[in-house]
Amino acid sequence: MKVLIGTLYSGENEFEECQAAIRSQVGVNFEQLIIRNKPELEAHRLLFTMFLERANEFELLVKVDADTVLGSPQLISRIAQRFRDEPNLEVLSIALKDFFTGALINGLVTFRNSVRWNFEKDTVFPDIPLLDPDRYHYDQSDLAPAGMHSPNPSALQAFHYGVHRGLKSIQKIHSTTHWGLLNLVWKNFLKTQDRRIGFAALGAELVYAGVFNREDQNYTAPRMEEVFQKYADMNAGQVKKEIRMLRLRHWGFLPTDLRRRVLRENRGRLSGNWDA
Repeated sequence: MKVLIGTLYSGENEFEECQAAIRSQVGVNFEQLIIRNKPELEAHRLLFTMFLERANEFELLVKVDADTVLGSPQLISRIAQRFRDEPNLEVLSIALKDFFTGALINGLVTFRNSVRWNFEKDTVFPDIPLLDPDRYHYDQSDLAPAGMHSPNPSALQAFHYGVHRGLKSIQKIHSTTHWGLLNLVWKNFLKTQDRRIGFAALGAELVYAGVFNREDQNYTAPRMEEVFQKYADMNAGQVKKEIRMLRLRHWGFLPTDLRRRVLRENRGRLSGNWDA
């Protein structure tokens, strides 16, 4: 069973560590494709198209983003064995330990070459395939955690993460999951006082304030860095103060689920930020 490892890179701090962990994999025949500095939707389409075009060569695609560090040299071989043992399994997602939330998140994803995607749709969820749910499994115990997500982000990278998750949390679908993750980010910031985690929470709050929209979702978008420069020199206390001010101004006084629904309507549907 030959495996394609697909890596999307946009300047992530962990890239060299990510590559070292991939090179250390044993007991599996694999090839890696690295797609560099492309907008998110384009990068995913390039990766998935190449995988499908070479489906006679590769049975599995493991998507290892540049901010992900695999936890074991045997991980990819164990994933391949799981697919051999379960011929009806088409997509396996394995939880990762996440720096921003301090928790396990849904994670490292492997696709069988029978999976298909809708390449015509404009979406902030480009890696979600057309799939029978019975052929999908989320592993939080057997192979999990598969590794670490974003163990050493730059401040700008953390800000990007928050904006990206913030846009996902106001979508028509899947908003609840990402809203919950961002609540964990905020709690983790209050606990750790790590300003990078604060920058992630701040990025999401700027989405809720209407500063960022769909066109700003890509890590390659220059406006992201332009806006970040206003906050780049803040310490953790200043970041916290800024977040609390934004939360107060933008429905943060509401119970959390009611705030999510108001933001979905106002910043999502009415502002044209929902998936097409």
